[in-house]
Amino acid sequence: MSKTCINHREAPSSTLCHQCHVPICKACSIVSPQGTFCSPECSVLHREMKSRLAEPAPKGMPKLEGLIKMVVALTLVVVGFFGIHVAAERVPKLRKMDMIGRLLGAFSAREKGISE
Repeated sequence: MSKTCINHREAPSSTLCHQCHVPICKACSIVSPQGTFCSPECSVLHREMKSRLAEPAPKGMPKLEGLIKMVVALTLVVVGFFGIHVAAERVPKLRKMDMIGRLLGAFSAREKGISE
């Protein structure tokens, strides 16, 4: 700590500003419940800083994260449906469980019957 006040070179410093940490004498000290400051501006800056630190931090980018999650979910659903359908064509036992294939087969059979 410096031995003299930042404003009064002849006066010894008694403390440091709680915000900017400059040495100040008793005449320059502004005492508040938050601490001792060298100026009203430092007091206000300190109060604003504390209030910003007390606020919860925003969580990433919620809209972008939601969009990414939706795209991934949709991709998994589409891949799952087509994967089951392709597997059902290759393995006869799966054909019984392939509801999507049955529905698609039913729709294509109706279209063939209607168009012929």
